[in-house]
Amino acid sequence: MYFKIALHNVKKSLKDYTIYFLTLTFGICLFYLFNSIHSQQAMLEMNESQRKMMELVQTMISGISIFVAVILGLLIIYANQYLMKRRHKEMGIYLLLGMEKRQVSRILILETLLIGIFALAAGLAAGIFLAQGFSILTARMFAVEMKEFQFVFSQEAFLQTILYFVIIFVIVMLFNSISISKYKIIDLIHAGKKNQKLRLKSLWQSIVIFVISIACIGFGYYNIIENGMLEVDLQFRMSIVCGFIGTFLFFFSLSGFMLNLARVKKSFYYKGLNIFIFRQIHSKITTTFLSMTMLCLMLFLAICAFATGTGMAKTVNSDLEKVTPYDYSFYLNADEEGNIKNQQELLKDLEREGIEIEAYADSIQSITLYTQTEGKDRNLTMAPFLEGREDLCSFPGDEVDRFLDGNISVIKLSDYNRFLKSVGKKPIKLGKNQYAVSCNYENVRDAYEEAVEDRQEITLNGKKMKPLSYVLEDCYTNSSIQMDAGSIVAADDIVNQLQVQPVYRYVNIMWKASSSDYSKTLSKKLDRIYKNEAEGGFYENTPYSADLSREDVYEQGAGLSAIVTYVAIYIGMVFLITSAAVLALQQLSENNDNIPKYRLLEHIGTDEKMIRGAIKSQIIIYFLIPMSLALVHSYVGIKVASELISTMGHMDIVDAVLKSMAVLLIIYGGYMIATYFGSKSMLKSKNE
Repeated sequence: MYFKIALHNVKKSLKDYTIYFLTLTFGICLFYLFNSIHSQQAMLEMNESQRKMMELVQTMISGISIFVAVILGLLIIYANQYLMKRRHKEMGIYLLLGMEKRQVSRILILETLLIGIFALAAGLAAGIFLAQGFSILTARMFAVEMKEFQFVFSQEAFLQTILYFVIIFVIVMLFNSISISKYKIIDLIHAGKKNQKLRLKSLWQSIVIFVISIACIGFGYYNIIENGMLEVDLQFRMSIVCGFIGTFLFFFSLSGFMLNLARVKKSFYYKGLNIFIFRQIHSKITTTFLSMTMLCLMLFLAICAFATGTGMAKTVNSDLEKVTPYDYSFYLNADEEGNIKNQQELLKDLEREGIEIEAYADSIQSITLYTQTEGKDRNLTMAPFLEGREDLCSFPGDEVDRFLDGNISVIKLSDYNRFLKSVGKKPIKLGKNQYAVSCNYENVRDAYEEAVEDRQEITLNGKKMKPLSYVLEDCYTNSSIQMDAGSIVAADDIVNQLQVQPVYRYVNIMWKASSSDYSKTLSKKLDRIYKNEAEGGFYENTPYSADLSREDVYEQGAGLSAIVTYVAIYIGMVFLITSAAVLALQQLSENNDNIPKYRLLEHIGTDEKMIRGAIKSQIIIYFLIPMSLALVHSYVGIKVASELISTMGHMDIVDAVLKSMAVLLIIYGGYMIATYFGSKSMLKSKNE
């Protein structure tokens, strides 16, 4: 009997459950999809290094999934409470007819179970289907080919998804049982007639709190811009605290501010059903300002996750060709006495260990960087190029000050021209008393370019020198990012007379065409000789400081891109869906409670078109209120994050933001439209 009643109720309330059901299905689909990433390896031609990177991706996703499960669990509990609220009168009638509370609770448990089973089945089916195409995205990020198509099913992700959501639904059932046990029949029957308390009645009180909220938000923005997200210090924590308090006070003051603001222009306020619309919005914000605060912050995190995640992933991969001019590079650092090995000494050290380089190399070229020794006559710093041009540096103030006092590297012209020749470029020529500037570091490059345009004069060996007419932007060794934050290229005789010492030497190798795959062989040999597995895989007693192949850079870039992309999409989607679903359910519940008011409007002569317009306006305003502040927060957050990401290369912030807005429009706008049609259908069914 209970099962029949529950099944009948689910069928009867199918329209009411649509958004709830679709949100559940979407959440389950995402959960399976991202936790099944590791199973895609069966379809991809991956090497051992790429497989390890995929394992790292899966480990991170698994950890985040616990957090995601908690968020989705809270969403389901929250949504279920709203659905329960809409059925208070129905439950009251059950009790009036003689049912016991435990019997009503049993019906609700069966309803929750039925919806959960249907959503779980639909979500898993959608997740398994989408997972077949998800490998294409993975293949593109890792730049690997797909094997012949085969159906991929992750039993681990399947069971994990079922386990997590079974736990969530069990908790929901317990919540429902506890809620029923506390209700009184009179409260259930008259639940829709309870008045809401107004939080703020005074306009001046609202205005004062509004001004305080803007001050808090502004102070939070100031702190995060100054901090630059470079360090989790007091300033960073202050920005978080002030941002949260300011957002809370903003929505708290809005509950007493918005209606009074609308009243200022009488012609607008009394036009059509505007008086009804604004009073409804005012009434809702009065009781939901805390949830509005949380939804605004979740939307802010979702937008930032999408924009910075996709932007960073593209940044990591955009410059891979530029930062890998060679097949293989060895890094050599000077010791405490200032001594540094030369190219031949390195090759001989490796040869003694049975590692042959020259037999496989088409060319071997080294480039040395010099810096000035510390002393009272030290003048080779970045100050001449950055001082007075700090506004062109995308760094917080303190970071720019550190750069101003930093040593600028010096490179011999012969070394730089050998590098250019080895990568097929024309050598540069320097006139008498002329130097060249090299810089490819995104955060300070604009300052160096202006310094060159200004014909910045420096003094080397007592001679005043002018720069070459353009800034050199080449990477002269393999690296993960463009990291030349400023170097001077000068004639050899000038450098030889400077009070400088070598600090870095890069030995760069291009393999013969017949040995193009030798990088992998070389890496394995170096691992076997120098890698200490007992010490966690650290290298010991190497004749070089570090080594990096072109394949390493591409694989690391692909791995980082995959991690950032997957995490950004995963978190962004969950937060966005959660926020939109909560707003939709709140509006559906509110419009269901307002049906008697809409009927009254019909009785006094309001036509159906005006009522539908009022519903539409309420939904649009209610969805836009938290989104508006979230967009302002996001502007600041993305700006600061993009400056941090730019240390790895150029970030196309416009492209990243446009993609984020497209996702936002589809999902958030989709929920808003679905809420309108759901409310319109609800009104129509009640009138029939």
